[in-house]
Amino acid sequence: MKQLLALLVGMALGVGLAFLIGWVLVPIEHQAVTPASLRADYRREYVRLVALAYQVEGAPDRAQARLEALGVEPWSAPLVQATEQAIETGRSPTYLAPMVQLAAALGVDTPAMKPYLTAGE
Repeated sequence: MKQLLALLVGMALGVGLAFLIGWVLVPIEHQAVTPASLRADYRREYVRLVALAYQVEGAPDRAQARLEALGVEPWSAPLVQATEQAIETGRSPTYLAPMVQLAAALGVDTPAMKPYLTAGE
């Protein structure tokens, strides 16, 4: 019986100490995380996801606002960079199509994108 009581007291002290450390001594500091704070590789993936969302929603204004959230001037630079890097690395047309279609809808095109624009028509 004493062993069980000692076990329960020890567990209660352990849980209490954990809460004390986690909530009082070293609490979590919340940080605002925005698309502008993403690493470069995650930014490229974010751009691809914006393009995929555009394919579903068909809202170029919303896609542009999402790209502007990256905080880069001009706002189209991440789209151009991600698309051209995907072209240079030999990504499939299926992978490239959403980004190229979004670029075309937003009036952004480069010589590297031209063959993919005409292929989709």
